[in-house]
Amino acid sequence: MNVVLAILYAPEGQRPLSIARVHDRTLLSAAAESAIREAEATATELEERDPMLGALQLEEASKLKHVLGLLLTTCAESPSGRAGLLQ
Repeated sequence: MNVVLAILYAPEGQRPLSIARVHDRTLLSAAAESAIREAEATATELEERDPMLGALQLEEASKLKHVLGLLLTTCAESPSGRAGLLQ
């Protein structure tokens, strides 16, 4: 499986432009963990204003964690992968 971290330039009102692709497993794991933390922080902020929206966002963060965990685990199990990412 080929999991890649993409660096995009996203000009306002236009389609994003792919600038670079990174295959480093450590950076992939760090980016995934950062995305999960940000999603959980957003859920916490929303929960203060609207408990229902906060609960929905927390569920989305949970799904994100599950999906990224599956992708990175599958990636780590490949012959060139590294075990233990996002665990």
